[in-house]
Amino acid sequence: MELQPGKLWDPAFFGPLDEEFAPVTGSVRFFAGEENYLKPRKLDARGKLVTAIQPTLDLVLDPDETVLYVAPVIHNPRFFDVFGFGMWYVYFFRAALVLTDRRLIEIMLRKPDRADTRICSYSWGQVKDLKFTFGTLTLKPAEGRTQKWKIQERGDRKLLKLLLPKINDQLLPGDIHAPRPVPLWHCPECGAATPKRPAECSNCGTRFKTPGLAAALALAFPGAGLLYAGHPILAMFDLIGEVLLYFIVAVSFLTASGFEAVASSVVIGVMFLFFTKLESAHVSTVLARRTRPDPKRANWRRGAVAGAVASLALMAVPPVFTGVLGGAFNVVDRDLDFASNDLGWSGGHDPEAWAFGSEPDQRSEWIREDGQGLFVWSLPLGDGETEEVFTATVAENMGPDVVEPTNLGGFDGIRVIEESVDEEGEAVLWVRWMLFDRDYDDVHILGASTYPGEAAILEAEVDQLMRHANWIAAAN
Repeated sequence: MELQPGKLWDPAFFGPLDEEFAPVTGSVRFFAGEENYLKPRKLDARGKLVTAIQPTLDLVLDPDETVLYVAPVIHNPRFFDVFGFGMWYVYFFRAALVLTDRRLIEIMLRKPDRADTRICSYSWGQVKDLKFTFGTLTLKPAEGRTQKWKIQERGDRKLLKLLLPKINDQLLPGDIHAPRPVPLWHCPECGAATPKRPAECSNCGTRFKTPGLAAALALAFPGAGLLYAGHPILAMFDLIGEVLLYFIVAVSFLTASGFEAVASSVVIGVMFLFFTKLESAHVSTVLARRTRPDPKRANWRRGAVAGAVASLALMAVPPVFTGVLGGAFNVVDRDLDFASNDLGWSGGHDPEAWAFGSEPDQRSEWIREDGQGLFVWSLPLGDGETEEVFTATVAENMGPDVVEPTNLGGFDGIRVIEESVDEEGEAVLWVRWMLFDRDYDDVHILGASTYPGEAAILEAEVDQLMRHANWIAAAN
């Protein structure tokens, strides 16, 4: 049945809406008196809407059913259905309401001029109350959840305020001696009535997309659930967002040093990925519940399995690369700082201010009032490198006789003493304390020169300085 403008769209079917309006003498596009409610630009937009929903109405309307009015609305979804859409939910819950002398028909819209596949109807015989307040149309069925729609256009609100009393007076409450749940869903292919959120149409056999498969695809691979639900643009944004989040988490995992840092990266990463996946799966299931035909369900199921395998493989990359490249990615996490001491030492971490130049991995230089120098280097332990392995490597390179265990400022480590001569040919000792920072798997090396017989005195002085040390963030 065609929705012919001026003939079957008749809001005055139950009587004049407003007797004060003068008789219409001009052309009529949809119904007599339309210019009192909708401006020409709005009428043009309404024409596009009617053209978009016409094929659907041809399937659903009875031959002798009279259309009272058609209006664009925003379906008021349940609270948890809005979750994941945020402020953009209005773009995904647009609909066209078609009021007839027998029922209210809701057709979801993909765009203002493009119909979607979700079609529901509410027979007046199953409606207890219909009211319009604060720009919202509220329908209370005899059985089922109350439905609400936001009326956006001023002209529509004006007309519905006049039309609804007519419907309430002549059609409501309906014959609800045997209440049935509403809405009644309709197949978008043949228009036949179907159960709520059907798996397939019992009349034409069309199979529909299922929320379960949408959720599985969303969890299996970024964007797959939204692509299955029929929203490729949303799927692309979801894919980009999840991939960026994955790389942030992966880099955080790979660059973490020490058990606590790795555990923190894992916990935070899993939490963010969990909520991202939860949002994606939820949005996909909401959009999939719109009776969209699903002619390739088997292919989508195979895609879900393949996507899950690919995602699991990608999730295994950070741990694998941590094992292979852990040493390359591990960096020094913190530096020793002696600026707050009151023992006569001064210096800092700026190489430009150092008196004796700089060397690779050097972190700071400190000079005492009497000219004694102390130099600090730091380096991270490599992947799988333990304190024992580090000590054995030093002993192998320097000789086992010069390496001794020590404790300086509460830190365990090793002491290396080498004999040398100064510029004047006088014997000196070069002492290095290699201290293990077990919280971050780093080694801090303090070096200073002294004369033979004074190494113990120097070590006591450096030990005292270490007890005045502070940690600062490393400037890698």
